[in-house]
Amino acid sequence: LRAAFDFVLVDPPFITREVWEKYAATTRFLLRDGGKVLCTTIAENAEMMQELLGLSPVLFRPSIPNLVYQYSVYTNYTSEGLAELNPEIDDKDWRAPSVNGGPESQ
Repeated sequence: LRAAFDFVLVDPPFITREVWEKYAATTRFLLRDGGKVLCTTIAENAEMMQELLGLSPVLFRPSIPNLVYQYSVYTNYTSEGLAELNPEIDDKDWRAPSVNGGPESQ
């Protein structure tokens, strides 16, 4: 399965950095050169997503009723659909200024 996939989606439950490191290693193993990655995790993991997989947060965040934490989406590619706010969740850019793509990093 090495380098067998053009796209890898990682949507784990809330997990620790140690577990994310294993997900990242598996993602790199499975992904072809130039492949796309989409992960979901909490906003507080933005720096770790950049460090482990080179992912940046997108504006869109999923609506998951009754979930304790708000999940965010991180990718290594751009997408028109993911560049739009989800009006069920946000009415302005939620990303931290220090994060790639955040409102004050432009």
